[in-house]
Amino acid sequence: MTAILIAVRPAAAEELVTARRERLAAAHAAGEAARAATESAALSATDGPVDPAAVAATLRELIGDDAMVVDETITHSRVITRHLMAGTAGRYSYVQGGLGQGLGVALGTKLAAGGRLVALTVGDGTWLYNPVPPGLMASAQYGLPLLVVVFNNKKYLSMRFNLTRAYPEGAYVRVSSGYGVDLSAQPDAAAVAAACGAAGFTVTTTPELGPTLEKAIATVRAGQTAVVNVHLTR
Repeated sequence: MTAILIAVRPAAAEELVTARRERLAAAHAAGEAARAATESAALSATDGPVDPAAVAATLRELIGDDAMVVDETITHSRVITRHLMAGTAGRYSYVQGGLGQGLGVALGTKLAAGGRLVALTVGDGTWLYNPVPPGLMASAQYGLPLLVVVFNNKKYLSMRFNLTRAYPEGAYVRVSSGYGVDLSAQPDAAAVAAACGAAGFTVTTTPELGPTLEKAIATVRAGQTAVVNVHLTR
């Protein structure tokens, strides 16, 4: 019908384009306002833990458009794409396939990127799938410094989503067992980083976030990998 209308009334094409542009512009403006409101609320928190939107937004402001981001989060991937944003082509890439490849992919990215900053965003569960000691040791040995930001909610949240969705009346839901989900006893990521030749940082409150990430970025630019373990609200 649109094609017929345009053929009969050429001016209709301009009308349709104008209407569509206005509609999409209004939707974009509303989305941007919602994003800004979410970030403002997240960044205004004075205690901990930290909202993941605050982490992504702070990273966006600090790493610059020239940085490259390799993402291996699961439940936070949409938060990162929404608030970290890819302002330039090739700035953001999501690790495809099975979990545990992020550190290796980030090292390969850094090898190709030369002097550009490379950041790996990774969930704490996914981080445990990675060969962390070998990866961090390779980073130090071959001069491939990375900024690693661990989105730590102390659980395999994706597994919990899958369990409750697939088995809403199963044992996990009935008795709240937590088997296969709880990661509260995981090794401290900052301490593991330090043991492997990287700098380790821990963030537990929102006011710590910006200053700590600035220190970590300065560390990476000076030639040493930095792992920032951020304790999250969700």
